[in-house]
Amino acid sequence: MKLPDVNVKLVAASLIVALALLFGGNALVRMTRVSIPVERALRQMAEVKSYSIESTPYGVVLNVELGDVSDLSETVMKVTMAAAHLAGRDGVRIRILDSRDDTLREVYYRLHFTVQQAIATGSFEDLERQSQQSAREAGLTEARIVVDSEYVYVSMSHGASQLYQVVPRRPYEAGAVTGSTSAARSDSRSFAASGGVRIW
Repeated sequence: MKLPDVNVKLVAASLIVALALLFGGNALVRMTRVSIPVERALRQMAEVKSYSIESTPYGVVLNVELGDVSDLSETVMKVTMAAAHLAGRDGVRIRILDSRDDTLREVYYRLHFTVQQAIATGSFEDLERQSQQSAREAGLTEARIVVDSEYVYVSMSHGASQLYQVVPRRPYEAGAVTGSTSAARSDSRSFAASGGVRIW
């Protein structure tokens, strides 16, 4: 039996066009159903100076640079709700960026031991007292600690510079940090499987 003549160039061109449409369509759907709602939500937040979305081997990362924030816990909650559109099956990590200076870094370095101790013991009164004392000694404009069931939120200002640190209270979040590029990756598979949002 003789096979009909097949134009190999036409078949190859058709395959390339089909693949381009498939991947291009997927990117278009992702952009319209995922990225645009996130960008729309972040653009409406006055405290967000800039943002970017990037893909990493550990899933999607939403980088958010904050300006003047009156309530860090509320801002993080709004950013988290916006980021939920990106979560998908791989989850999404939020990286909070700020404009910390050397003074703020030093004050937080001294304070972070008290933060970890408060998380371990569940006693946050000393943390508030220590943060106010450290702020006075360093001449900070403001230092504020807010605690909820998941995170400890640390906000400090020194002139035009701000530090925003979100510290997880749960063991499975241990190592998540803000204002930095390091992250805990020990449970990245279980986190991704849950399609969660994590402050990184």
